[in-house]
Amino acid sequence: MNKPNIRVTPITHNLKKITLKNDFLTVVLLNYGARLHQIFAPDKEGNVENILLSYDNYEDVLADKSFFGATVGPVAGRIRDGKWKNHQLEKNNSTHHIHGGTNGWSFQYWDIEIFEEPDAIGVVFYLKDTFSGYPGPIKATVTYRLQNNQLEMTTKTTSNVTTITNPTNHAYFNLSGNGQRDILTHSLTLNTLGMLELDSDKLPTGNLLEESDLCINFKKKNSLKQILDAYPVGLDDVFLLRYPKVTKPSLLLEEKQSGRQMAVATSNKSVVLFSTTGFHADFKLNGQKMHSNYGLAIEPQEVPDIVHFPEWGSITLHPGQERVTQTIYQFMTTS
Repeated sequence: MNKPNIRVTPITHNLKKITLKNDFLTVVLLNYGARLHQIFAPDKEGNVENILLSYDNYEDVLADKSFFGATVGPVAGRIRDGKWKNHQLEKNNSTHHIHGGTNGWSFQYWDIEIFEEPDAIGVVFYLKDTFSGYPGPIKATVTYRLQNNQLEMTTKTTSNVTTITNPTNHAYFNLSGNGQRDILTHSLTLNTLGMLELDSDKLPTGNLLEESDLCINFKKKNSLKQILDAYPVGLDDVFLLRYPKVTKPSLLLEEKQSGRQMAVATSNKSVVLFSTTGFHADFKLNGQKMHSNYGLAIEPQEVPDIVHFPEWGSITLHPGQERVTQTIYQFMTTS
Protein backbone atom coordinates (compact mmCIF):
# COMPACT_ATOMS: atom_id res chain seq x y z
CA MET A 1 0.00 0.00 0.00
CA ASN A 2 1.15 3.53 -0.73
CA LYS A 3 1.75 6.00 2.04
CA PRO A 4 -1.17 8.44 2.39
CA ASN A 5 -0.21 11.95 1.37
CA ILE A 6 -1.37 15.54 1.80
CA ARG A 7 -0.85 18.42 -0.59
CA VAL A 8 -1.68 22.10 -0.04
CA THR A 9 -1.97 24.14 -3.24
CA PRO A 10 -2.43 27.95 -3.29
CA ILE A 11 -5.11 28.93 -5.83
CA THR A 12 -5.27 32.68 -5.16
CA HIS A 13 -3.79 34.91 -2.48
CA ASN A 14 -6.48 33.71 -0.02
CA LEU A 15 -7.85 30.51 -1.52
CA LYS A 16 -6.09 27.23 -0.75
CA LYS A 17 -6.79 23.69 -1.94
CA ILE A 18 -5.98 20.78 0.36
CA THR A 19 -5.78 17.28 -1.15
CA LEU A 20 -5.91 14.16 1.03
CA LYS A 21 -5.08 10.92 -0.77
CA ASN A 22 -4.80 7.28 0.26
CA ASP A 23 -5.27 3.94 -1.49
CA PHE A 24 -9.08 4.19 -1.27
CA LEU A 25 -10.09 7.83 -1.73
CA THR A 26 -8.92 11.27 -2.78
CA VAL A 27 -10.59 14.15 -0.96
CA VAL A 28 -10.20 17.76 -2.10
CA LEU A 29 -11.05 20.57 0.32
CA LEU A 30 -11.02 24.36 0.11
CA ASN A 31 -10.38 26.83 2.94
CA TYR A 32 -13.16 29.13 1.69
CA GLY A 33 -16.08 27.92 3.76
CA ALA A 34 -14.07 24.89 4.97
CA ARG A 35 -15.51 23.18 1.90
CA LEU A 36 -15.65 19.56 0.90
CA HIS A 37 -15.01 20.23 -2.79
CA GLN A 38 -14.46 16.81 -4.41
CA ILE A 39 -14.35 13.15 -3.42
CA PHE A 40 -12.82 10.72 -5.91
CA ALA A 41 -13.94 7.15 -5.27
CA PRO A 42 -13.75 3.93 -7.34
CA ASP A 43 -16.75 2.26 -8.96
CA LYS A 44 -17.18 -1.52 -9.10
CA GLU A 45 -14.78 -1.68 -12.10
CA GLY A 46 -12.14 0.37 -10.31
CA ASN A 47 -12.79 3.59 -12.26
CA VAL A 48 -12.08 6.56 -10.00
CA GLU A 49 -14.47 9.51 -10.39
CA ASN A 50 -15.76 12.51 -8.45
CA ILE A 51 -18.96 11.74 -6.51
CA LEU A 52 -19.81 15.31 -5.46
CA LEU A 53 -21.37 18.12 -7.43
CA SER A 54 -18.36 20.41 -7.78
CA TYR A 55 -17.96 23.78 -9.46
CA ASP A 56 -15.86 23.69 -12.61
CA ASN A 57 -14.31 27.09 -11.82
CA TYR A 58 -12.94 28.48 -8.58
CA GLU A 59 -14.53 31.82 -9.46
CA ASP A 60 -17.90 30.10 -9.12
CA VAL A 61 -16.89 28.73 -5.72
CA LEU A 62 -16.18 32.26 -4.50
CA ALA A 63 -19.54 33.45 -5.90
CA ASP A 64 -21.45 30.47 -4.53
CA LYS A 65 -24.81 31.10 -2.82
CA SER A 66 -26.01 27.47 -2.83
CA PHE A 67 -23.51 26.08 -0.28
CA PHE A 68 -21.94 23.39 -2.48
CA GLY A 69 -19.80 21.40 -0.04
CA ALA A 70 -19.67 24.27 2.42
CA THR A 71 -19.58 24.22 6.19
CA VAL A 72 -22.82 25.98 7.09
CA GLY A 73 -22.95 27.89 10.36
CA PRO A 74 -23.11 29.08 13.01
CA VAL A 75 -26.63 27.62 12.63
CA ALA A 76 -27.82 25.59 9.65
CA GLY A 77 -31.38 25.87 8.39
CA ARG A 78 -33.99 28.52 9.02
CA ILE A 79 -34.74 30.47 12.20
CA ARG A 80 -38.22 31.98 12.24
CA ASP A 81 -38.14 35.77 12.00
CA GLY A 82 -34.40 35.60 12.71
CA LYS A 83 -35.22 35.74 16.41
CA TRP A 84 -33.35 34.01 19.21
CA LYS A 85 -34.39 35.26 22.65
CA ASN A 86 -33.74 39.03 22.47
CA HIS A 87 -31.20 38.77 19.68
CA GLN A 88 -32.14 39.73 16.12
CA LEU A 89 -30.27 37.83 13.39
CA GLU A 90 -30.07 38.88 9.77
CA LYS A 91 -33.25 38.24 7.75
CA ASN A 92 -31.75 36.78 4.59
CA ASN A 93 -34.58 34.40 3.63
CA SER A 94 -37.71 36.54 3.24
CA THR A 95 -38.55 37.46 6.84
CA HIS A 96 -36.45 34.63 8.25
CA HIS A 97 -32.79 33.81 8.84
CA ILE A 98 -31.11 30.91 7.04
CA HIS A 99 -27.74 29.11 7.07
CA GLY A 100 -25.85 31.59 9.24
CA GLY A 101 -26.61 34.62 7.07
CA THR A 102 -24.79 36.28 4.20
CA ASN A 103 -21.61 36.55 6.32
CA GLY A 104 -21.88 33.02 7.72
CA TRP A 105 -19.18 30.39 7.89
CA SER A 106 -19.69 29.31 4.27
CA PHE A 107 -18.43 32.70 3.08
CA GLN A 108 -15.37 33.13 5.28
CA TYR A 109 -11.77 31.99 4.82
CA TRP A 110 -10.62 29.49 7.43
CA ASP A 111 -7.08 28.90 8.67
CA ILE A 112 -5.71 25.40 8.13
CA GLU A 113 -3.41 22.92 9.81
CA ILE A 114 -2.62 19.53 8.27
CA PHE A 115 -1.78 16.44 10.31
CA GLU A 116 -0.57 12.88 9.85
CA GLU A 117 -1.28 9.92 12.12
CA PRO A 118 0.05 6.37 11.83
CA ASP A 119 -3.08 5.23 9.98
CA ALA A 120 -4.82 8.47 8.90
CA ILE A 121 -4.27 11.95 7.48
CA GLY A 122 -6.34 15.09 7.67
CA VAL A 123 -6.77 18.81 7.96
CA VAL A 124 -8.17 21.05 10.68
CA PHE A 125 -9.92 24.25 9.65
CA TYR A 126 -9.96 27.08 12.24
CA LEU A 127 -12.25 30.11 12.39
CA LYS A 128 -12.80 32.89 14.91
CA ASP A 129 -16.16 34.20 13.79
CA THR A 130 -16.85 37.86 14.50
CA PHE A 131 -18.67 38.58 11.23
CA SER A 132 -21.84 36.51 11.10
CA GLY A 133 -23.87 38.66 13.49
CA TYR A 134 -24.24 35.96 16.15
CA PRO A 135 -23.25 36.66 19.75
CA GLY A 136 -19.59 35.82 20.01
CA PRO A 137 -16.92 35.64 18.89
CA ILE A 138 -17.46 31.95 18.19
CA LYS A 139 -14.38 29.77 17.81
CA ALA A 140 -14.94 26.83 15.48
CA THR A 141 -12.87 23.96 14.14
CA VAL A 142 -13.80 21.49 11.42
CA THR A 143 -11.57 18.44 11.16
CA TYR A 144 -11.62 16.18 8.11
CA ARG A 145 -9.84 12.88 8.79
CA LEU A 146 -9.28 10.32 6.04
CA GLN A 147 -8.72 6.72 7.09
CA ASN A 148 -9.06 3.78 4.67
CA ASN A 149 -12.46 4.12 2.97
CA GLN A 150 -13.89 6.54 5.57
CA LEU A 151 -14.00 10.31 5.78
CA GLU A 152 -14.64 11.53 9.31
CA MET A 153 -15.84 15.09 9.89
CA THR A 154 -15.77 16.57 13.40
CA THR A 155 -16.99 20.06 14.27
CA LYS A 156 -16.25 21.78 17.58
CA THR A 157 -17.47 25.17 18.79
CA THR A 158 -16.74 27.31 21.84
CA SER A 159 -17.52 30.88 22.91
CA ASN A 160 -16.94 33.16 25.88
CA VAL A 161 -20.54 34.38 25.66
CA THR A 162 -23.83 32.52 25.45
CA THR A 163 -24.70 31.91 21.81
CA ILE A 164 -26.11 29.20 19.51
CA THR A 165 -24.40 26.78 17.11
CA ASN A 166 -25.81 24.03 14.90
CA PRO A 167 -23.47 23.61 11.93
CA THR A 168 -23.67 21.15 9.05
CA ASN A 169 -21.89 20.27 5.84
CA HIS A 170 -23.85 20.95 2.65
CA ALA A 171 -22.25 18.61 0.11
CA TYR A 172 -24.37 17.49 -2.84
CA PHE A 173 -23.77 13.84 -3.70
CA ASN A 174 -24.06 12.04 -7.04
CA LEU A 175 -22.55 8.57 -6.88
CA SER A 176 -22.76 7.92 -10.63
CA GLY A 177 -19.35 9.60 -10.95
CA ASN A 178 -18.56 12.94 -12.58
CA GLY A 179 -22.30 13.64 -12.73
CA GLN A 180 -22.90 11.14 -15.54
CA ARG A 181 -26.44 10.32 -14.44
CA ASP A 182 -29.01 12.11 -12.31
CA ILE A 183 -29.97 10.91 -8.84
CA LEU A 184 -33.03 9.03 -10.16
CA THR A 185 -30.63 6.09 -10.70
CA HIS A 186 -29.81 6.09 -6.97
CA SER A 187 -31.54 4.31 -4.11
CA LEU A 188 -31.86 5.42 -0.50
CA THR A 189 -32.36 3.70 2.84
CA LEU A 190 -32.95 5.90 5.90
CA ASN A 191 -33.47 4.76 9.48
CA THR A 192 -35.88 7.50 10.53
CA LEU A 193 -38.51 8.14 13.17
CA GLY A 194 -40.37 10.37 10.74
CA MET A 195 -40.40 13.68 8.90
CA LEU A 196 -41.07 17.08 10.42
CA GLU A 197 -44.16 18.86 9.16
CA LEU A 198 -43.12 22.13 7.51
CA ASP A 199 -45.16 25.22 6.73
CA SER A 200 -45.15 27.17 3.45
CA ASP A 201 -41.92 28.92 4.50
CA LYS A 202 -40.21 25.52 5.05
CA LEU A 203 -40.16 26.02 8.81
CA PRO A 204 -41.22 23.30 11.28
CA THR A 205 -44.74 23.57 12.68
CA GLY A 206 -43.90 21.46 15.72
CA ASN A 207 -45.64 18.33 14.41
CA LEU A 208 -43.86 15.08 13.57
CA LEU A 209 -45.16 13.00 10.68
CA GLU A 210 -44.35 9.57 12.04
CA GLU A 211 -42.49 7.06 9.88
CA SER A 212 -45.56 4.80 9.60
CA ASP A 213 -47.62 7.70 8.16
CA LEU A 214 -45.21 8.68 5.38
CA CYS A 215 -45.83 8.00 1.69
CA ILE A 216 -42.65 5.90 1.52
CA ASN A 217 -41.20 3.37 3.94
CA PHE A 218 -37.76 4.94 4.15
CA LYS A 219 -36.40 2.05 6.24
CA LYS A 220 -36.60 -0.08 3.09
CA LYS A 221 -34.46 0.56 0.02
CA ASN A 222 -36.31 2.75 -2.48
CA SER A 223 -35.09 4.26 -5.70
CA LEU A 224 -34.95 8.05 -5.75
CA LYS A 225 -37.40 7.84 -8.65
CA GLN A 226 -39.91 6.05 -6.40
CA ILE A 227 -39.36 8.59 -3.65
CA LEU A 228 -39.74 11.59 -5.96
CA ASP A 229 -42.83 10.05 -7.57
CA ALA A 230 -44.30 10.05 -4.05
CA TYR A 231 -42.98 13.58 -3.34
CA PRO A 232 -43.20 15.24 -6.79
CA VAL A 233 -42.14 18.70 -5.57
CA GLY A 234 -38.95 17.04 -4.36
CA LEU A 235 -37.34 16.59 -0.98
CA ASP A 236 -36.29 19.57 1.08
CA ASP A 237 -37.22 17.96 4.35
CA VAL A 238 -36.10 17.24 7.89
CA PHE A 239 -35.94 13.61 9.05
CA LEU A 240 -35.48 12.64 12.69
CA LEU A 241 -32.97 9.82 13.01
CA ARG A 242 -33.74 6.70 15.00
CA TYR A 243 -30.12 6.10 16.09
CA PRO A 244 -28.10 9.35 16.13
CA LYS A 245 -24.66 7.85 16.75
CA VAL A 246 -21.45 7.51 14.75
CA THR A 247 -21.20 3.76 15.45
CA LYS A 248 -24.38 2.96 13.50
CA PRO A 249 -25.08 4.33 9.98
CA SER A 250 -28.46 6.03 9.60
CA LEU A 251 -28.39 6.46 5.83
CA LEU A 252 -27.28 4.36 2.87
CA LEU A 253 -27.12 5.87 -0.62
CA GLU A 254 -26.45 3.55 -3.57
CA GLU A 255 -26.07 3.86 -7.34
CA LYS A 256 -26.63 0.53 -9.05
CA GLN A 257 -24.82 1.08 -12.36
CA SER A 258 -21.56 2.23 -10.76
CA GLY A 259 -21.93 -0.09 -7.77
CA ARG A 260 -20.99 2.74 -5.43
CA GLN A 261 -22.44 2.89 -1.92
CA MET A 262 -22.12 5.53 0.78
CA ALA A 263 -23.11 4.93 4.41
CA VAL A 264 -23.54 7.96 6.67
CA ALA A 265 -23.39 7.79 10.47
CA THR A 266 -23.84 10.95 12.53
CA SER A 267 -24.15 12.12 16.12
CA ASN A 268 -26.77 14.65 15.01
CA LYS A 269 -30.43 13.95 15.75
CA SER A 270 -31.73 14.86 12.29
CA VAL A 271 -30.75 15.13 8.66
CA VAL A 272 -32.06 17.44 5.96
CA LEU A 273 -32.33 15.89 2.50
CA PHE A 274 -32.56 18.22 -0.50
CA SER A 275 -33.10 16.52 -3.86
CA THR A 276 -32.42 19.63 -6.00
CA THR A 277 -35.79 19.07 -7.70
CA GLY A 278 -36.59 22.16 -9.75
CA PHE A 279 -33.11 23.65 -9.16
CA HIS A 280 -31.93 25.09 -12.48
CA ALA A 281 -29.01 27.52 -12.85
CA ASP A 282 -26.47 28.66 -15.44
CA PHE A 283 -23.34 27.76 -13.46
CA LYS A 284 -21.62 24.48 -14.29
CA LEU A 285 -20.86 21.53 -12.05
CA ASN A 286 -18.86 18.61 -13.42
CA GLY A 287 -19.26 20.03 -16.92
CA GLN A 288 -23.06 20.34 -16.83
CA LYS A 289 -25.37 23.21 -16.03
CA MET A 290 -27.10 22.81 -12.69
CA HIS A 291 -30.44 21.09 -13.29
CA SER A 292 -33.24 19.37 -11.47
CA ASN A 293 -32.47 16.15 -9.58
CA TYR A 294 -28.75 16.43 -10.30
CA GLY A 295 -27.59 15.80 -6.73
CA LEU A 296 -28.76 14.94 -3.24
CA ALA A 297 -27.67 17.28 -0.45
CA ILE A 298 -27.28 15.39 2.83
CA GLU A 299 -27.13 17.78 5.80
CA PRO A 300 -26.75 16.21 9.27
CA GLN A 301 -27.74 18.68 11.99
CA GLU A 302 -29.93 19.26 15.01
CA VAL A 303 -33.54 20.13 14.25
CA PRO A 304 -33.86 23.41 12.29
CA ASP A 305 -35.46 26.28 14.24
CA ILE A 306 -34.95 24.25 17.41
CA VAL A 307 -34.62 27.53 19.34
CA HIS A 308 -38.43 27.77 19.11
CA PHE A 309 -39.01 24.10 20.01
CA PRO A 310 -37.17 23.42 23.30
CA GLU A 311 -38.88 20.04 23.56
CA TRP A 312 -36.57 18.84 20.74
CA GLY A 313 -33.40 19.83 22.55
CA SER A 314 -31.05 22.80 22.63
CA ILE A 315 -28.29 24.31 20.50
CA THR A 316 -27.35 26.90 23.11
CA LEU A 317 -23.59 27.15 23.59
CA HIS A 318 -22.65 28.35 27.07
CA PRO A 319 -19.35 29.94 28.13
CA GLY A 320 -16.79 27.24 28.91
CA GLN A 321 -18.77 24.61 27.00
CA GLU A 322 -17.49 22.78 23.92
CA ARG A 323 -20.11 21.50 21.51
CA VAL A 324 -18.93 18.57 19.36
CA THR A 325 -20.70 16.89 16.45
CA GLN A 326 -19.37 14.17 14.19
CA THR A 327 -20.34 12.58 10.89
CA ILE A 328 -18.64 9.62 9.22
CA TYR A 329 -18.96 8.85 5.50
CA GLN A 330 -17.99 5.32 4.44
CA PHE A 331 -17.58 4.45 0.75
CA MET A 332 -17.97 0.95 -0.67
CA THR A 333 -18.78 -0.86 -3.91
CA THR A 334 -20.97 -3.82 -4.81
CA SER A 335 -20.45 -6.18 -7.73
